[in-house]
Amino acid sequence: MKDLVPDAATLTRREILAGGAALTIVSAPVQSRQAGSAQCDRVPLARPQPVQLDDAALLTAFMKLRGSTDSRLTIGWIDAVNYGFIDGDTFPLYRLWAATWQVCRRIDERSFQTTSLEIAHFVDMKSGALLEKLVMPPTGVTVDVPHYRAGPSQSKVALHREEKREFKPNAEAAAGARFFISGTATSAQHISQLERDGSRVRIREDVHTRVVNDDPAMRGFFYREWSQWSGEWRQVFDPSVACARCEVGYSAAAAWRPWMKMGNAAGNTLQNGRGGKVENPADLPPELLRLTRSIQPDLLADPWQALHLTPG
Repeated sequence: MKDLVPDAATLTRREILAGGAALTIVSAPVQSRQAGSAQCDRVPLARPQPVQLDDAALLTAFMKLRGSTDSRLTIGWIDAVNYGFIDGDTFPLYRLWAATWQVCRRIDERSFQTTSLEIAHFVDMKSGALLEKLVMPPTGVTVDVPHYRAGPSQSKVALHREEKREFKPNAEAAAGARFFISGTATSAQHISQLERDGSRVRIREDVHTRVVNDDPAMRGFFYREWSQWSGEWRQVFDPSVACARCEVGYSAAAAWRPWMKMGNAAGNTLQNGRGGKVENPADLPPELLRLTRSIQPDLLADPWQALHLTPG
């Protein structure tokens, strides 16, 4: 079987755009392609090794993990727990099952356009039952728990991106005003250089959004997310692979959602969890698949129509 581990000397610009990458492992020189690959496959490295890629190659590697580089439809999913965080104390709120249907299309060497639709299900941490009501700690106020669906919408993915725009929540999501506030939104995305850990690679992504309302008496909204995307070295750097298997480590901090009825109270929410990506909805975690079939069945029946896209 042909060794698929690339080295900088053998890759052309066309191969980089097709899925390869011009790279240098900073801390350890690579031996011969065949011997070095076999050794790394058998013996994990003692610690993660940073890998320097040019911008086009790094973005290609990231998009293989997050979605795909050939415009196919993929579904990213997250299983997380959510807590209220007030003055150093944590209060359990719910378990979150979330999924994003997405199609990614390359704009140029340094950017992709994504069309996506996101859903989220909020369930009881202990029983797993879908929540209809939630008692908010520490206020004791009982609130209605809404269903979440946002999109389809388009966005840009780049290694480093900043954006400022007027944000209207009802234009972004069904019942959007229950999840966000309107105002001036500033957002940023940062994708780190790749690291190699034995036969696997990982890339970090930081995303930050802040919305400032025109009413100075109203508390603003923020969302800050940190993710680690991990996959197999051989898949990520195989030019014939456009969509690599991945695992996602996820954590986030966010302001109180309007539906929580916390007003301007101090504190925020914290989330942490794990996830992955599938191409076939049947491969989603069974609980997430069951909830989606019950609440958002059109995403399973005809996801391309739900995204307002045509396959191909």
